[in-house]
Amino acid sequence: MAEDKDITPENAVGQESTAENKTGRPEPKEGEQLNPLGDELNILVSIPESLEVKMVNASILSEYEIWFFISSVLASVMSGFWVGFAQNSNTEIDSILKWNSIAFTILFGITTIVAFRYRYKLKKKSKSIKLKAKK
Repeated sequence: MAEDKDITPENAVGQESTAENKTGRPEPKEGEQLNPLGDELNILVSIPESLEVKMVNASILSEYEIWFFISSVLASVMSGFWVGFAQNSNTEIDSILKWNSIAFTILFGITTIVAFRYRYKLKKKSKSIKLKAKK
């Protein structure tokens, strides 16, 4: 005669748990966690009828990023020299600060123009591809 044993978590290895908690969902297995917001969240996913992807030339994009980075660094250096020149009280280094400020302003201007030219090339050579998401 077979003995009836109570099933406990220790001796229920490999058996599916059919017990349900107060919300009507099954109890989690060992190592799993219940989602506390599972009943309260309703997720709605909508997919557009078509997607538009803009394709750009990668080499022009990398050149643009490099020149934009150089331009932004030079903007910081330029503004630092102009602030130093404006707040300078020592007349011995006044001309050095002025000429450095002018030089970095010219370099900033050149790099900004080059960056904008690459941006123009990037826009000019890019193309859009339209993809249909639904049949």
